[in-house]
Amino acid sequence: MIDLSKLPGTAADEENVFFLRSHWLILLPIAIGFLIVLVLPFAVWFGVNASNPEFFGTPGYATLYVLGASIFFLYAWLFLFQSFIDYFLDIWIITTHRVIDIQQTGLFGRTTSELLLDRVQDVSSEVKGFIHTIFDYGDVRVQTAGEKERFVFENVPHPVHVSKRILELAERRRSAQAIPAVND
Repeated sequence: MIDLSKLPGTAADEENVFFLRSHWLILLPIAIGFLIVLVLPFAVWFGVNASNPEFFGTPGYATLYVLGASIFFLYAWLFLFQSFIDYFLDIWIITTHRVIDIQQTGLFGRTTSELLLDRVQDVSSEVKGFIHTIFDYGDVRVQTAGEKERFVFENVPHPVHVSKRILELAERRRSAQAIPAVND
């Protein structure tokens, strides 16, 4: 969890309500693909050895293959690391005053956006597909006064609950900021 006092513009009475990341299941296809890719150099080695046993006996071929396979493994690990960093550092923070969207773009880029809750007009959730329904994750879309959606929380757990809670917080924030009428 993140300490709100470390974020710029934090109000004294601001409290953290949600700290969201994409559902862990999003990493599963990447991990399975990574494991399949890791098997490829070994499969090629055994395939070449089975069809032409003298191939790796030739001076330098085995060394070149090991060098090529090592570079292949390095790129595979780099891809897995980048995917995990993107998953782990893409976060959405909902507080009692605002919504903060922190998106990691590549290994060294980050985009941070902020939306005050009193500007929220509509929040919708979307759960598509069998797996999404079983594991209860989907997208939450936050709409402001403009035509364009301001925030999309992709593949977050419990999207219906999150969207209802954001609407409640926005309504509470608007009513707290309403100026009472003066009676003459």
